[in-house]
Amino acid sequence: MRTKVGLAILAASVALALAVSCATPPKTVAAPASEPAKAPPAQAESPPAAEKEPAVAAPDELRSRAADLRKKAFDLGIKAILPEDYSAAEAAFAAGNAGYGTDNAAAATAFGDAAARYQDIISRGLPILASGERARADKLRDVAIGKGAGDRFPELFAFAEEKLAKPAALEASGDFEAAIGGFRSSARDYEVLYKLCDAKSARDAIAARDFAKWDPSNWTIAESRYGAAKDLLRTDAGGAAGLVDEAILRYGIAMRNALEYYASDRQKDSAAERERAIGIKAEVAVKDEFAAAQDLAAKADTAQEAKDFDSSSTLYNQAAGAFASAYAHAKDKMDAAKDELESLDEAIAAKTAAAGAAR
Repeated sequence: MRTKVGLAILAASVALALAVSCATPPKTVAAPASEPAKAPPAQAESPPAAEKEPAVAAPDELRSRAADLRKKAFDLGIKAILPEDYSAAEAAFAAGNAGYGTDNAAAATAFGDAAARYQDIISRGLPILASGERARADKLRDVAIGKGAGDRFPELFAFAEEKLAKPAALEASGDFEAAIGGFRSSARDYEVLYKLCDAKSARDAIAARDFAKWDPSNWTIAESRYGAAKDLLRTDAGGAAGLVDEAILRYGIAMRNALEYYASDRQKDSAAERERAIGIKAEVAVKDEFAAAQDLAAKADTAQEAKDFDSSSTLYNQAAGAFASAYAHAKDKMDAAKDELESLDEAIAAKTAAAGAAR
């Protein structure tokens, strides 16, 4: 009985437990909550930015001015008269170029310094240059006068003299830059003038010896350049200078060629006179005189080989004359001996005739 009651109670407990188990929903495990997004680390607030100085612009204007003055100083030739100051200006200009684009403030200072230095040496150098150019023009004028330009080319010389007065007045007034150009132009005029004198001397020497015929080509060109140089001097001294230089060259070539041909002719004359003298035994009859002629001919040959045709032609002329003189003196001796022999023959003949008559 108890056993049945116990089993009934046990069964009821199991049923109750099952009922409770079915009535209660299963416990769920909550998903872990996601962590809230972290805010980016706060950047430290920048302190108020200090105001930046604006970038220095490239000193183009100063650079250009310094470059212009530099070119002017160079063109004028300031370096030759103020070399140390010129070098200092160059160093300042180089410093400006070194800082240009990287340190424009320093470059601007350097270019300003360079410009001031170039301007200073130009200002100080101009009077010196003007004085030097005047001295050069005066020197060339003296050369032209010494070669007779005033007498040989009076109109051109008067033109040069009048032109020289202008830069002299400019220098006196303090316009040194204009005076420099004027003196340089006058120097060229006088240079052409003295070279025209040289050309005329060469021309006259050729004409005096009738040498133009030996080289008509160069003579004709020289004549053309000589005349053109005279015509062009007043308007283009530079062009005239080139023409007169060529004229002198061509006259020189014509003279040299003429002397060579002339010397060759004189050599032939000397040889002919020598053979004529030998023909009458002048080397025996007038031994010393013939030897002296031989010596002149040998010197002429040496000069000819050295292409000193002027000397060789002169020596050949002298040798020819000496051989001709030896021939004449040898002939005189020969004629005298012949006359003596003829007189002796006549005397012998007369004596023989007289002896025959006496018999």
